[in-house]
Amino acid sequence: MRYITVVLVLTLLTQLQAGWLDLAEELVNEKVPASGQSLDNMQTDALKAALEQGIEYAVNTLGKKDGYFNDAKAKINLPENIQKMEALIRKSGGDKMVDDLVVSMNNAATQAAPKTTKIFFSAIKKMTISDAQKILKSDENALTQYFKEHTNTELEQEIEPIIKEMMDKNKVSYYYKQVRGYYDENSASIPYKESLYSLGKSYGLDTYLPPKDLDEYVTKKAILGLFIKIEEEEKKIRANPLVQESKLIRDVFGSI
Repeated sequence: MRYITVVLVLTLLTQLQAGWLDLAEELVNEKVPASGQSLDNMQTDALKAALEQGIEYAVNTLGKKDGYFNDAKAKINLPENIQKMEALIRKSGGDKMVDDLVVSMNNAATQAAPKTTKIFFSAIKKMTISDAQKILKSDENALTQYFKEHTNTELEQEIEPIIKEMMDKNKVSYYYKQVRGYYDENSASIPYKESLYSLGKSYGLDTYLPPKDLDEYVTKKAILGLFIKIEEEEKKIRANPLVQESKLIRDVFGSI
């Protein structure tokens, strides 16, 4: 009888030990990918995947027809000096010229957007494990902020020639000169012309905005629009990671 009891106790202990070993193995497997990839590398790859997803979303959204123009947040409006006088220009009959200028700037940005993908993807490769760990512990737009800090200057240098080419194609400078010329020709016929002209000078309308400055203006606004859409996608990923198609993104962002 005593022998049977000892056998039963030993059997039970063996089963319990096996159970604990199985549980420990499961916990380890949750932390380390089956491929042997470290958790740090896994986090970095997940962040890179999230950035790539954000870029694809931004380019697909803004790169389609009227992408910038129809997007309330990314739309490129008139430069400030013209924007403040827009009502006066329209009041004197310059509606079409103003509209043509706005449309042409946004069309230039839309046509340039798909050409930025390689530039963005190249920048992603620079992310380090240290960067990844810092981003995971940061705010909901930390990925986008990292991108801005590490790529903005380079993006401007790389994208401006593309924007210039698209702006030439869309006759942006031509429409801008039309708006400028129309204001100069019609400002004299606007009631209270002297006070309005003084107001126009205070906004910089007496100074011609060179095409190069206009190129820079649209370039900065085009990049800003892309960042806005990338941030939108990042917030979606962080808010609800478990619905993401990428298992890597689900696993890493779901554990934050």
